[in-house]
Amino acid sequence: MFRKRRLGLQVTAPLMAVGFSVLVGSVIMLAIGANPLQAYAVLFGFSLGRIDSIASILFKATPLIFSGLAMVVSFRMGLFNIGVEGQYMVGAFAAALAGFGLKGLPAIIHIPIVMAAGMAGAMLWAALPIYLKIKRGVHEVISTIMMNYIAYSFLHWLLADVFLDRTQVLGQGGFGSPRVRTPELAASARMPTLHKLFAAVGIQLPHYIYVSYLLFIGIALAVVVHYIIWKTPFGYELRAVAQNGPAAAAAGINSERVMVKAFLLSAAIAGLAGLSDLMTFFGYYDIDFPRSYGFNGIAVALLGRNSAAGVIVGALLFGMLARGAEGVQVMTGVPAEVITILQSVMILSIVVAYEIITRYVRTQRKKEVGA
Repeated sequence: MFRKRRLGLQVTAPLMAVGFSVLVGSVIMLAIGANPLQAYAVLFGFSLGRIDSIASILFKATPLIFSGLAMVVSFRMGLFNIGVEGQYMVGAFAAALAGFGLKGLPAIIHIPIVMAAGMAGAMLWAALPIYLKIKRGVHEVISTIMMNYIAYSFLHWLLADVFLDRTQVLGQGGFGSPRVRTPELAASARMPTLHKLFAAVGIQLPHYIYVSYLLFIGIALAVVVHYIIWKTPFGYELRAVAQNGPAAAAAGINSERVMVKAFLLSAAIAGLAGLSDLMTFFGYYDIDFPRSYGFNGIAVALLGRNSAAGVIVGALLFGMLARGAEGVQVMTGVPAEVITILQSVMILSIVVAYEIITRYVRTQRKKEVGA
């Protein structure tokens, strides 16, 4: 009976948290003179009532799946890889170098090379924080946050002075400012979109939709991450070190080796987060490359309770809210920032709800042991 009750609480907790966040959002809308019922109707209708919106949700969710999975691996290890933000940007830049620097390769070879370059760049950027963690005891939160800011400045310098595509000039007659970006990726380095796949089942996607096969790669990677964490010896060691490092060491597990492997695996997954924009939408890396995927990945992982399946659901939810915010702002005049507040309250509510459940479960187990 207790197990059934616990399962019921785990199912109802996120629903109650979502309901609470909707209530808070309604209060805010009423405070600014908007109709919350109309706003929520537009939010869901605009997001789920149009095929282009559904495809846009899938596109927006793709990078969040990768960043969320990167956070799941680090959280399961007991590490806080806050550096996913800088790691995916460095990874995207490394992928861009492989995309425009290599010529004459067929797509079946070039695309995997670009993806491998993104993973390698992110792992390289994560090497220093995990080294400082293992050898000098520097907390990974501090080092990875600092590495994020270093990544921003370092990439700006590389774009502006080293790899700037000087053929791209704004304005007429050559008197404009250069666009701070790399050269465009070769055609063989561009990830195919899902237009043909959808057309095969009778669905015509608009040309401005860029959802690609990276979505399927992200879903497949979620299955792999779940298998690694729960079905492999490495996953067992990872969880053992996270739960009780001294006990794991006494059992013969090399904690430092496990931490290094887990942290680099997290970074490698993070290196794929920026490729959806790079290889489909933009086709180059520029100074305005999308940010915040790393920080949003933290929220997605928490929303999904650090599970691979939960990350997919959380990423889709965030994608729906992001797409719906566009419709709400245009059709109702409610600022898009209200939806951002809704997301934040939802995350906080779910974290608090699950913490309450965890404490309740511990109390009940103690009572069972006492009985």
